[in-house]
Amino acid sequence: MMVSSIGIAVAVLLSGCGAHTSTAAAPGSAGSSAAASSSQAFGGAGGVAGANAGAGSSIAPATVQTVSGTKLTVPGNKPALLYFFTASCSSCAAGATTVGAGVRKAGSGVQAIAVDLDPGEPVQVIHDFMRSVGNPPLSVVRDDGTLLKRFNVDALGLTVVLNKTGRVVYRGVDPTAAQTAAAIAAAGA
Repeated sequence: MMVSSIGIAVAVLLSGCGAHTSTAAAPGSAGSSAAASSSQAFGGAGGVAGANAGAGSSIAPATVQTVSGTKLTVPGNKPALLYFFTASCSSCAAGATTVGAGVRKAGSGVQAIAVDLDPGEPVQVIHDFMRSVGNPPLSVVRDDGTLLKRFNVDALGLTVVLNKTGRVVYRGVDPTAAQTAAAIAAAGA
């Protein structure tokens, strides 16, 4: 039996559920000293790690479909936020709630998308998860591996913010609501 690279990537991510990696903070964001020690502020060129979503790199638009059937182009005509999760990840519940609070704080100037990285997760499980975290203002997409590869996702809870031209302005794991709102503002929303 042949195992796909997407399946392996999802398995690795699931085994690291709740694991934290260093984050890159939005310009002007404030955090605790503990958060500051694992965060990096950056300016115009960005401070993003990753092969496909590198420092200040631009991401080509991709068309995705929400679990409700709506097609979206990311990035579209406004800044975009992508939050990578699985409904089976317990720490992703807190992350989705916090990112959702940051999106609410920032207002409607951002295309906010929650990306479920488990292509086999039933849609009802995803809906139940989103309901359990208070239905944050995020469109939900079940990824087939396209976004996982495009954004070089290396941890559940990863949040990526793009400006409307597709330039990565923020990449971090489990940002606070304030960091999320600041990243959205830095993206021009």
